[in-house]
Amino acid sequence: MTLTVKRREGNVSGMILLSISLHLLTILIINNGNLFHAKLHEAAPYYVDIINLPSISPTAPSTGSEPAPQPAPIVPAAHVAPAPKALPPPPAPAAMALPSKNSPASTAPTQEQLQREQREQDAKNFLERMGNLERGAEAKHQAAALAALQKKASQQTKGGPPAAAGTAPGSDYGAYIQSRLKDALAGNIVYRSQKPEAAVHLYIDKNGKLVRYVMTQPSTDKLFNSSVIKTIENAKNSFPPVPGGLPFDKLFVFGPQEVKH
Repeated sequence: MTLTVKRREGNVSGMILLSISLHLLTILIINNGNLFHAKLHEAAPYYVDIINLPSISPTAPSTGSEPAPQPAPIVPAAHVAPAPKALPPPPAPAAMALPSKNSPASTAPTQEQLQREQREQDAKNFLERMGNLERGAEAKHQAAALAALQKKASQQTKGGPPAAAGTAPGSDYGAYIQSRLKDALAGNIVYRSQKPEAAVHLYIDKNGKLVRYVMTQPSTDKLFNSSVIKTIENAKNSFPPVPGGLPFDKLFVFGPQEVKH
């Protein structure tokens, strides 16, 4: 009986102490309301650019909510063209093989060219010599003819007989005109037939000027007729004045290599 009463007294005293402790704790909490409040510290703001990358499988926007912001376009990196590679230097040209001096194939064109040039030079020299001879012979012939004409004219002035009748002052002037035509014919004659002939009547005034000419009997070879006319045109500038001061006219027959009167 006594043990039971002691146990109850011990429990009552413990409960009283616990109650007092709880009351003191409650009062302390009420007086210090900010004791257990969390203290907030303001941190410095940081600005960060957020790039929204496109998702592999974008989700459909939910109805009733704000539309999702469009992702910023991704600017592709500038494509830098690769620098062109330096071309390799061209290969050095192969040395040209010089022809052998003893090779007949390489020397044949050179010899042929030299021969052709030699022939051309010989022909040129021959033509020059012929031209010089013709000019010399022409000058001598013209001087002799003029001397004969002057001699004939002096004889006529002294009272000698006329050289010929009619309008012709003499056979010497006709022979001189014939020689002038023959010399001009040698450089202008061209014909196709075998023995062409053409007769032309020349009319020359007292000063030696060819007034006109008439082809009284042309050849059937038209090419030859043209060469005869060209011969007369080339020779007319060398006609001297007619001795005696009278006009001259005569018929001349042209052949491939001669002139007759």
